[in-house]
Amino acid sequence: MNTRRIFQRGMTIIELMVGLVVGMLLALAVFGIMAVAEGQRRSTTSVNTLSLDGQFAMQMLDKWVRSAGTGYTQSASYAFGCELLATKGSTQVLPRTATLPAPFASVVPGTANIFRLAPVVILPDQTTPGDDNGGTSDVLVVMGSGSGGGGIPVTSSASPDSAALNLSNTLNFSASDLVLVADKQTTSTGVSPCMVTQVATGVTGGTATALSLTGDYYASSVNGTSITSFTSDAVAINLGNVTNGNPPQFLVLGVGDYSTLYSYDLLQTSDDPLTPVATGVLEMKALYGLDTDGDGKVDTWVKPSGSYAPSVLLAGTTTAAETLQQIMAIKVGLILRTPLAEKVESGKVITAASSISLFSDVVVSSTDSTSLKYTRSLTSTEQTYRFRTVEATIPVRNSIILGTP
Repeated sequence: MNTRRIFQRGMTIIELMVGLVVGMLLALAVFGIMAVAEGQRRSTTSVNTLSLDGQFAMQMLDKWVRSAGTGYTQSASYAFGCELLATKGSTQVLPRTATLPAPFASVVPGTANIFRLAPVVILPDQTTPGDDNGGTSDVLVVMGSGSGGGGIPVTSSASPDSAALNLSNTLNFSASDLVLVADKQTTSTGVSPCMVTQVATGVTGGTATALSLTGDYYASSVNGTSITSFTSDAVAINLGNVTNGNPPQFLVLGVGDYSTLYSYDLLQTSDDPLTPVATGVLEMKALYGLDTDGDGKVDTWVKPSGSYAPSVLLAGTTTAAETLQQIMAIKVGLILRTPLAEKVESGKVITAASSISLFSDVVVSSTDSTSLKYTRSLTSTEQTYRFRTVEATIPVRNSIILGTP
């Protein structure tokens, strides 16, 4: 039987090389398309995230500022601008005995380490983040009570004892409430100091006139001022309760490293008073809205400088206290930036504008067209990032409702 050889011819080396080259070209094309798509997806995602970060940051600022002055605005005529005295666990927390932690280490609220009672105060250019943001940010100091008691100051029936307040009644107070004691009588230099103290455990408010004091926030004397030094004209203001989840919010708010908005609790009502609030915030600026004619409406906008600089507003004088009562709103502007630069060819940019502005449409008043615009110049490196701005006018609700001044 004859056998027949069947020869099977394979690919030549040239054909194999051509196939490999074609495959590589196709793979490169696919990878290129995927890289472009991924870059676009990443840019879209980062911008969307930036917008959400800005909305969240502004929402939190809006909540805090709208509630500023809660609980003590009815005492504005004698309490605004009082030097705050407070201890926690026998350690003095106000006035500060040391600088605040970063990013607030350079904060000077008028006088170093002394914080004074006011719904909201702007400290201009007082944080300088250490990363590559290249600018300074304003700081907001916001103060409000956590009490739901209506904010009615309770008058004294006699001067305080060393461990008790003598009041007209104690209906507005419960066990462990934080209390602000403020004196209606001024000192020779201006507004009298005010002290944060604490109601004793087991106290049930009622018609009794003696309000016993003890707890972490109680001290018979703070920074040389004794509680017995308050007069029979002193009032007691309920600030809220740490144990039941309604603490006062005496906060310092500002931008720190890595484009993060931080808050610091001046009364240290939590174990970690320094808290990150939102990311993506590169810079924060603010303006005051003032009611200078007493009609309860904002009639002029001003920068936190000159007559409205912290050193003037927080001087503790009666004039400064009257000026604090004119603040009916603030306008806050945030500049946001993506965390990573875009990959671009040499000489090209993502953000074509050489600067970013806030408050472009804000003028002093209807009779004064002076612009209050703030402009931040962008370096060529910064122009490879994507930016967003968010602005909001936030009323200081309690001042408006109560018609101060």
